[in-house]
Amino acid sequence: MKLLAATALLAALVPAAPSSLSGPSAALARGHAGDCAHPEARLRTGAHGRDRNDLTPAQAATVERRLDRILDDLGPGQGSGRGGRTDGRALRSAAAQISVPVYFHVIHDGVKGNVSTEEVQRQISTMNASYGGRNGGADTQVSFVLREISRTDNATWFQDPERYEGTYKPQLRKGGKGTLNLYSTFIGGDLLGWSTFPWKYTADPQMDGVTIHYGSMPGGYIDNFNKGFSATHEVGHWLGLYHTFQDGCGGQGDRVADTPAERDPTNGCPTGKDTCTSPGADPVHNYMDYSYDTCMTSFTAGQGARMRKVWTAYRA
Repeated sequence: MKLLAATALLAALVPAAPSSLSGPSAALARGHAGDCAHPEARLRTGAHGRDRNDLTPAQAATVERRLDRILDDLGPGQGSGRGGRTDGRALRSAAAQISVPVYFHVIHDGVKGNVSTEEVQRQISTMNASYGGRNGGADTQVSFVLREISRTDNATWFQDPERYEGTYKPQLRKGGKGTLNLYSTFIGGDLLGWSTFPWKYTADPQMDGVTIHYGSMPGGYIDNFNKGFSATHEVGHWLGLYHTFQDGCGGQGDRVADTPAERDPTNGCPTGKDTCTSPGADPVHNYMDYSYDTCMTSFTAGQGARMRKVWTAYRA
């Protein structure tokens, strides 16, 4: 789940006058006028004031111990790398490209949120560019293939997808553990999306997947968060990545060796942000931070390696 770094900074964000919209942005705005009165001041914590993809250091440590056990059982060389942190060199020796089939589920209320096929295709293209290193950073060797688009006209699900997640997912979900089910809908409470982690699949396979706010898709109406990188971020969680600020400046962080430690999530697109004394400035341009979409450009080789290790353990 992706949210703005600090609510205290919201007072400094002055709502801009509505811009003139055309094409997809206009269609989205017309589809649900009033969804986002101050789109640039959105939080990403959801109805319960929390990020469902934040883990405590203890929770992350438990996940990592289990991951290492699974990988060790699969054979030598599959472990998490030096000091429990994935080294990007593992990516170079990994197997062939991972191709993820995608079932995209459009949940809408009449014309509200009923995004077009072209908009869905742009979202998949954005994910492929993100994971392929075409915006900057590493090619993670993960790609996505759109298999099918479903459309469900249900005002109740559309207005409160967090509440009805346990209803729509079992009815709509397709495929197995290596299939991404991506749901677009309206999300209240200033939330832009959420994801399940891969280690949750065995216990509750029907709930596996990613839900995003349709206004965050490429060309959407949510200012600063409308390049489609909310889906990129949430799918990163689906593939096993933590936030870049996991564990803050201490502990093992996000378990990736080439993402510098970060104490606090990023708000906006600051320059010179460096919150930890360890080497390296904060990774404000990383897709797994909370920066504006306009600031996000990259994954690292280490994050690509971690995705593949987690895939081997839970989704292969």
